[in-house]
Amino acid sequence: MRDVILYMSMSFDGFVASDREHPGVAIPEGSELKQWKLDHINQAGAHLMGRVTYQEMSSYWPRSDDPYAVPMNTIPKVVFSRTVTDAEATWPVTTIARGDLATEIAAIKAEPGQDAIVWGGGRFAGALAAADLIDEYRLLVQPLVLGQGQALFDQLPHSRHLNLIEARSFPSGIVVHIYRPQRS
Repeated sequence: MRDVILYMSMSFDGFVASDREHPGVAIPEGSELKQWKLDHINQAGAHLMGRVTYQEMSSYWPRSDDPYAVPMNTIPKVVFSRTVTDAEATWPVTTIARGDLATEIAAIKAEPGQDAIVWGGGRFAGALAAADLIDEYRLLVQPLVLGQGQALFDQLPHSRHLNLIEARSFPSGIVVHIYRPQRS
C-alpha cells in the first residue's frame, strides 16, 4: 500500500494562495532545496492534482528543460476533475479521476508502487486534508507574510493532531516541515 504525500508551499502565516503573491514562487528555492525536492520527487510513483494545477503544469512541464521536467513528465499523473475530458492528449501519462474523492484515493493507495505526491491546488489539497486522506504533509514554509489568502486547512471539520517527523531549513529561508497525522 502506498502513501499519499502532500507537497505544499505556504506563507509563514499559513496561506497557500493569495492575490498578493504566490507562496510557491515568491522566494527562490535555491540549489539545496531544489536537490532535496528532486531526490524525493524522483521516488514518486504518481503525481496527483486538481484541475487548476493540472492545467497550469500541463502547459509548462512538457516544454521545460528544468531538472523537474523529467520526473514531472515521465511519472504517471492523475488529475481529479469532472470537467477535463482528454488529459492524455494534453500531457501524456495522465488519467482522469472523476469519482468520489475518498474512493479514488483509496484505489490509488491500494495500487502497488511508490508513493503518490499531491501537488494541489489549494482547494484540492484542502479537500484531501478535510477528508483525512493525506498520509504525510511536506509543507514548505516561505519567509513571507501575506496577511490574507486561501488557507490550506480552512475546510477541516474539526481539529487534527499531527506528529512532526522532520524540520529542515534551507539557505533560501524556506523551512520544510514534514508531518504525519495521528491516527488511532
